[in-house]
Amino acid sequence: MGLTGTLLSTLRWSSDATTVAEADALLSRLWASADARSALTPGSEAAVRTGVMNLVVVATGEERAAHAAATLQTLQRNPSRTLFIVPRDPEGPAAFKAHLEVFCAVTPRGDGTAACTELLWIDAGGPVARHLTSVIAPLALHDLPTLLWWDAPLDPTNADLRQMLRGIDRVMFDGSTQPGSGLETLRHLLEAAGQSGSAVSDFSLIRQGRWRDAVASMFDEPAAAPFLGAIAEIEIEYAGAPGNHGPVNIVKPLYHVAWLASRLQARVDAPLEPGSRGWSARLVDALGHPIDVRLVPTDRPTRPGTTQRVTIGARRRGAEARLDVVADGKTTTGRLHVDGAPVRERIFSAPRATEASLLGESLELGEIDPLSPAILRAAAALIGA
Repeated sequence: MGLTGTLLSTLRWSSDATTVAEADALLSRLWASADARSALTPGSEAAVRTGVMNLVVVATGEERAAHAAATLQTLQRNPSRTLFIVPRDPEGPAAFKAHLEVFCAVTPRGDGTAACTELLWIDAGGPVARHLTSVIAPLALHDLPTLLWWDAPLDPTNADLRQMLRGIDRVMFDGSTQPGSGLETLRHLLEAAGQSGSAVSDFSLIRQGRWRDAVASMFDEPAAAPFLGAIAEIEIEYAGAPGNHGPVNIVKPLYHVAWLASRLQARVDAPLEPGSRGWSARLVDALGHPIDVRLVPTDRPTRPGTTQRVTIGARRRGAEARLDVVADGKTTTGRLHVDGAPVRERIFSAPRATEASLLGESLELGEIDPLSPAILRAAAALIGA
């Protein structure tokens, strides 16, 4: 992986280590003196490590590791130090193997400096794989924020992960890939993050931005605006499991409801409960009006848990409005009906987000993300956390 964006990177240094202490010592010596740093730049430039962040990536298995590595290469913002960790057999012998790389490039500012970033490829096995905190804590740069991208199924009840979160400023993951309904993982992660003070970024939530934009834009329509304070029902259709076998992850449908609840300042009167036809819940809006919530599985040939349709029903002064929003790979479409008659249809250009863009947005948003905290709080209430 190299520097991207306006910089053209060059691999200036590499080495290998078989212990955490050795890896730390090698990098410390590299930056300990001007003479050592001069080896990074063949010209007169002064080598300077970028002061951005630590990024810790945990990816299980060769396929996920290769995918995560390819995703990292697309970043427009380069961490100062990236720890790319691939846990191996946790029941095998203790193992630690790291390949260390430093990339540098002359900055376009013309101030005679070369910006450098570090990448540590780490294989961990046996007890080390079960205690990744013992790798992350000593190797992360202590004067910079640390972000964790966990590109694998999460177990937030794991003691090592909970300890790890105490030193993590933000944890990034994909709730839609978690086992079962995904709700237990989300519940325990939000609890653990709340105790540690870590922020949470869920790719599933960020990915739904185009749905949120479409719904909000449709309610800006003069025919729909009066119904915004009179919403009575929310129904989310999502792809069910083929043949209705096995549990389906419902994190994506959950987040649609959580966003609407947070925007409407609604409280949860009855949390989500499974039933014979999906899931149901009940909200109460700021004026005390009940809002019925349904998550309904459909028999469509797509990835289970994927949102198929968002439907919002409202009743006001004897009139009824229905807003339907659907999406494909490139667009979202909103259709508004009032008393059964079509009133407005709008098509929005909104390509489906890639994992690279989701990771980049998670890194860029940081603590200024205006929506996710409120949505996650509403999601926690909906699942009874």
